[in-house]
Amino acid sequence: MKGKDYTGYSMEQLLEDDFFLESFFKPTAYSQTFWEEQIHKDEALAREIAYANVVLGSIPYRKSIFSEKDKNSLWKRIDTTSHRKRLYKFWYSSAAAVVALLLVMGGIYYANYYATNDLTAIEKVQKPESPAETIQLILAEEKKVEIEENSRLQYNKKGELHINTQKVATVQKAETDSQTKKEPVYNQLVVPVAKRTFLELADGSRIWVNANTRVVYPVTFEEKKREIYVDGEIYLEVYPDKERPFIVKSKKMDIHVLGTKFNVSAYESNSEVSVVLVSGKVNVRTDNRIESVLKPSDRLSYKKDVTDIQTVNVENYISWKDGFYTFDNECFSTVLDKLSDYYGKKMKYSVAAGALRCSGSLNLDEDMVKVLTGLESTMPVNFTIERESVSVIVKP
Repeated sequence: MKGKDYTGYSMEQLLEDDFFLESFFKPTAYSQTFWEEQIHKDEALAREIAYANVVLGSIPYRKSIFSEKDKNSLWKRIDTTSHRKRLYKFWYSSAAAVVALLLVMGGIYYANYYATNDLTAIEKVQKPESPAETIQLILAEEKKVEIEENSRLQYNKKGELHINTQKVATVQKAETDSQTKKEPVYNQLVVPVAKRTFLELADGSRIWVNANTRVVYPVTFEEKKREIYVDGEIYLEVYPDKERPFIVKSKKMDIHVLGTKFNVSAYESNSEVSVVLVSGKVNVRTDNRIESVLKPSDRLSYKKDVTDIQTVNVENYISWKDGFYTFDNECFSTVLDKLSDYYGKKMKYSVAAGALRCSGSLNLDEDMVKVLTGLESTMPVNFTIERESVSVIVKP
């Protein structure tokens, strides 16, 4: 609301605020922009907003019972009666009871804006119990196909899989009968540390998959939408299809596109996730319900409920698909974090080491020892490789 100061507002106060509730139930471009600005400038308020969104989203009957007609009627009654405060308290007490119950059960559930039964199913696809040493394609029937590094996996329009032009026997034909089933069937591509691969889907969309990444995708896309799930880093060139938007889902954000090129870094183990747009347009919705529309050369980063958008040189973020990490006066902490994701070794470094600046490129086809040795010759640091991690020490 223009001119209103929400500094210091608690979750309870937000749940009793007219404008906040209207923004949640009937969001507009103005209200979304307003709350995004509030989140950016006040970290404490951002947390309270996130808590309030969870509480409102935790009311399970909100979407399953109220139709659009019911909702409009409800808002008319709110506007014309003096019982609004009582209704807010009812909402809050009901939501609090739900949240408390779910906490006892071991987690908080909230109704995601985009959530459907299919999306829930794709999230629940189990990742392998133990880390793989080779690239693996885990088919719907749990059959595992080992794949050589830098191979090209391609599905044709019939859903037939080829690896480097060689057809792979799967149960694709049997699965086409699964259209009568309630739940779709998924494959998953698992790429271990220090390896990369390429995947072309049946719709013509192309995906470069970076190290330490898992991609889940349906055997066949649905008629009205195309969805995949990613834990890790991928670069996509989405084939345009106005009738079926493409959705990239991860633990902390959903990305909606029609046809575009962009990079997604969404490791579940990392506190920060990001999207870098090369061309086209994407809509990013983070798990705190904030939506952002990106333009080419935008990089959206999301960490601790805070979204930040910067203009960047996209080549520095997509060069990995060609086998190189490139940096231009980048913080050394960013370089170390990328190497940690790629080689699967935790980098332990001080603030002083992370604050160093780095420019140049690293060949990802080289092993970690050779890469670190090269960095030692150009940076004022020493690396000590341990069993599970690498210690980075600034030279005296």
